[in-house]
Amino acid sequence: MWSNMVFWHGSDLLHRPCLIVRLGMACSSLASQDRPQFARAIVSQVEYGVLHLVDRDNPQITVLVDCEGLSPLRIPMQILRSCSYILQDHFPNRLGCLFVIRLPAIARVIAQTFIQVIKPVTKKKLKIEGEMYKKALYDNLPTIPLYLGGDCTCATCSKMGKREMVQSHETGTSSSRVVREDDVSDNEEFPSVCLHPSIELELDDRQSYEKLLRTAAISVLVFMIVIALCKGNL
Repeated sequence: MWSNMVFWHGSDLLHRPCLIVRLGMACSSLASQDRPQFARAIVSQVEYGVLHLVDRDNPQITVLVDCEGLSPLRIPMQILRSCSYILQDHFPNRLGCLFVIRLPAIARVIAQTFIQVIKPVTKKKLKIEGEMYKKALYDNLPTIPLYLGGDCTCATCSKMGKREMVQSHETGTSSSRVVREDDVSDNEEFPSVCLHPSIELELDDRQSYEKLLRTAAISVLVFMIVIALCKGNL
């Protein structure tokens, strides 16, 4: 049931099997109670790759995390924590390279800042990109998944393309997204109330500042988890 959200797709140029994790898609489409199962699906796929896909001479994997659809105010901390603890304990030193693409702009800026102060060995494993991610992928992956703009015609990409085409047809648009209760920001209340313009402006400024602080704090936490994963533990 998770085959379009977490799946193996070929290998990188160093012949390390590549695991694709569509984190943004999972967080924007799964209900809260289903997200722990998604975390277990990621761990299960890592286990499968370590047991059946890696070479004995090169027992590492490459992971590509696609953050499209991920809100900077709704970073899935529980999923990241669950995965990091299990992977650290059971699959140490398995990460060869980690791509994080289509990360929200604010989170990307903070992550790039912290990258400058980590050890060169760890820094070499991390590749963080925004919407201009294709060059980084083409430089490291011989085959890019179809949904990321590549021309792959493998069974996985073909099946995924057909599934998403059907979903787009059913919803009427490829970019439609159902707003779930747990996706709504803490600052949003319903029904809306009309306020005096000066009060609305003050509230908007305050809420924007609070959102910025929350975004910065959450992004730092997420990045520290990524560092824990990469620092010789995965």
